[in-house]
Amino acid sequence: MKSKKLIAIDLDGTLFYPKKPISLVSKKNIQFVQDAVKAGHKVIFVTSRNHEFVEKVIKIIGIPIDVVSRNGTKVIYEGQVISDNYIAQSVALKVTEDMLARHQKLMFSIDTRTHSNIGYTTGNGLFLYMLYRFYYFIQGNYREQYTLDNELFQTYIQTEDVQRLLIYFGLSKKSKQIAHEETIRLKKLYPDLEFSWIQSLIEVSSKGQNKASGILKILEKTGISEDNVIVIGDSGNDIPMFERFKHSYCMMHAHPRVKKHALHLIKRVHHLRKVLAL
Repeated sequence: MKSKKLIAIDLDGTLFYPKKPISLVSKKNIQFVQDAVKAGHKVIFVTSRNHEFVEKVIKIIGIPIDVVSRNGTKVIYEGQVISDNYIAQSVALKVTEDMLARHQKLMFSIDTRTHSNIGYTTGNGLFLYMLYRFYYFIQGNYREQYTLDNELFQTYIQTEDVQRLLIYFGLSKKSKQIAHEETIRLKKLYPDLEFSWIQSLIEVSSKGQNKASGILKILEKTGISEDNVIVIGDSGNDIPMFERFKHSYCMMHAHPRVKKHALHLIKRVHHLRKVLAL
């Protein structure tokens, strides 16, 4: 593999695996990214995280990295935003109302043009809220700032377009199954939206905006062919890029429903050294 490659790397569960609560990224993964760029390859990060958090990761890596963030809704190439997409306010509101009519225990989170991670929990969702707070606490430096405020959530979802909507069902095995079933149902009910299943979460974005579409936008700028793209991830929102690009790698610890979409399995990001002959 001597030609220039574009290597698209997911963060959570991928570049961040195994977790390093203080340093965020393992030394071996940092060195791999640096060496791949030095060898002339193009490395980009593809993630559900917001760009502000990814900037912190890029600072740790120590070299400029292009970013496909919020699951493909925002693409930044050489420091410039080249794509920024939103769900119409009325549509996002309709989805939340649909889910509230079907489930008593739910949490939501939205990103709008002006605010990130505004959360909402149902009246019967106190337990979910406590679980989320605990999960948030143990994330350490992996945490993104959030605001859990039902009034604020209602204000924004009724007045602003939404970049990303998260629907959270809990941490149990049953919650994961419900999330998977609802993802299938929502895809049929709202064909003009993009739905990704991530364990006990459903991630909603505007139609056609996913990690694969974000990578394609960067390819247009670089001139690198699709045959020279390597993608690596571990969750449901990585499936579009597994299916689009033939050099697809899924982390070994991923859910079986995700792993079946990738051509290869891998234990660590830095194991791609062998593939790239670094």
